[in-house]
This record gives sequence, structure tokens and C-alpha cells, in this order.
Amino acid sequence: MRLTVAAIVSVIIIGVFVATRSHHYFDSFAASRPTISDTGRAPEFATGTWINSEPLTLASLNGKVVVIEFWTFGCYNCRNTLPFVKAWHERYASKGLTVVGVHSPELADEEKIENVRTEVASLGIRYPVVTDNDYATWKAFGVRAWPTIFILDKTGKIRWTHVGEGAYDEAEQQIQKLLNEGNKQENGMSEKIKKTEDEWRKELTPEQYTVLRQAGTERAFTGAYWDNHEKGTYYCAACGLKLFSSDTKFDSGTGWPSFYAPASEASVDREVDESLGMDRTEVRCHRCGSHLGHVFDDGPRPTGLRYCMNSAALKFVKE
Repeated sequence: MRLTVAAIVSVIIIGVFVATRSHHYFDSFAASRPTISDTGRAPEFATGTWINSEPLTLASLNGKVVVIEFWTFGCYNCRNTLPFVKAWHERYASKGLTVVGVHSPELADEEKIENVRTEVASLGIRYPVVTDNDYATWKAFGVRAWPTIFILDKTGKIRWTHVGEGAYDEAEQQIQKLLNEGNKQENGMSEKIKKTEDEWRKELTPEQYTVLRQAGTERAFTGAYWDNHEKGTYYCAACGLKLFSSDTKFDSGTGWPSFYAPASEASVDREVDESLGMDRTEVRCHRCGSHLGHVFDDGPRPTGLRYCMNSAALKFVKE
């Protein structure tokens, strides 16, 4: 009897703790209201500890396109989004983009600045990060989930927002559009990325480097995506360019992910490959020049083509 009563009391105590914790991190957020002005301008950052930068204000960033991501290092979805956010910083920082990560913690360990510093360094984040332990900036922006991304134009107006994973190509197009506002030339997706092979080696896994930079081929039926039937988008594993959609993927029986068309004809380049003593058509990423696979003329309608790709050359994002 005593054991039963003790068990019931323990369950009640745990339930109260979880409910209280949940209320602190979610119900209070849901009750918050954004303080974005009627002009659409983003509110200023609240006071916090800045990592990788001196304290910034949106006023000081006037004339810059700004990407603000609300994240926390323990969030699985935030970690999936991180490679794309890092790529935007790397690609466009020199062209007028500033990325700021607002670290709004979910758990107690994520509130400790020493843990945040360690994770920022471990994850290879080089753009500014500001802590938001009291959720002042979170509430000011009316955020309700991790990750949430805002893109601001050069005047500080919020022009695009997205909650959760995905929409990376749309976000990048918005960044490019806002960077080019007021400019005569449109660089767009055609802008090339050039890095040394040492830089590629540091960024890619050994398998990715062999395939993407040395035109290697993974063994059939071993890649991550040859039998993937989920709906989503396939990006270049080297530079993040959108390459293929699951809508054009088909089962070729070859053991490699196959598509009958790219997401855009401009996203891939084709070159003659005579390396095996026969004429084949190699497919490369238009933006970074990385090897993706080959294209053959034995595919299904409507194109009759089979883009035979290496899984190691792709990164799949589920819709």
C-alpha cells in the first residue's frame, strides 16, 4: 500500500514539474505577441552575450541584408538547418549579408554560456551568435518554435520568414534578391563557387570528397538514397544548390538514385567523359563544379533521360 501511494505521489510530482517546465518554454511563448512595428521593421536585439562578434544592433546593420535564426544547440531540427545557414554566411557575407543566430534555450544546460560557446565552436559556426536566455528577443519577434528564420532587407524590414526545416532554396533566392535590390546586375544562382582542394577536403567527408571532387563512383546499392521514396528535395552536398526533386525520381534498378530531369536545367552542367574508353556524359553541379554522376538516354518519359547520381554527392531534405 505504501509503495502504491509513493508511486502515485511520484507521478504527480513529475507531472507537475513537466507541466511547469512545458508552460515556461511553450505556453508563455504562445501567449507572447510580436512587437514588430506597423512598418514591418524588425525589433532590436535584446541584451545578451555575443559570441564571434562585438554586440550588434539592427540599426548598425542598416544597409545590410540580415538573416536571423532562432535556434538552440540541442534542437535536432536546428542542427539539420545549420549547414544551410552556415553556407549562406560563407557565400554571401562578403556581398553584404549578416547572419545572426539568436540562441533561445529549451533546456537548462542550453542556458549556460560555457556550453553555448563550446557548441558554437564545435559546430563550426563563424557568424555572430547572441544568447537569449530570458526570451526577450524571441517574444519580440513572436517566435513559437525552433528553428525560425527571418530575412530582413537593407532597411531592416522583415521580407521573409520560415518555421522549421526546409525551404532552403527559397530562402537563398530571397537573400540573393535582397542583396541585389538597388544593384543593376543580378548574380543569381549562376554565381560560381571556387575553393582550393584543401578547403574542400576539410568540408567534405572522405567519401564525399572522392565522389564530388575526384569523380569517384560509390558502389551500387550502397548509397543512402538509391531506395529513398520520401518526398523532398535533393541538394548538392558540396555547395547546397538545389539539384533534383523527388517528383522526378524513379526506380531504375541500377542501385543509384535516378531522376528523369533536374530541378532546373541551369543547375547542372554536362561534359563529355571518356575516362572508361567510352563516351559518357558527366553531370556536374553548375555552381561549384562538383561531380554528381552521369546522364544516359534510357530513362522514362517525358524526357527519356536517366540522371544516375551518387548518393554521396547529394543531401536530401524531406518535405
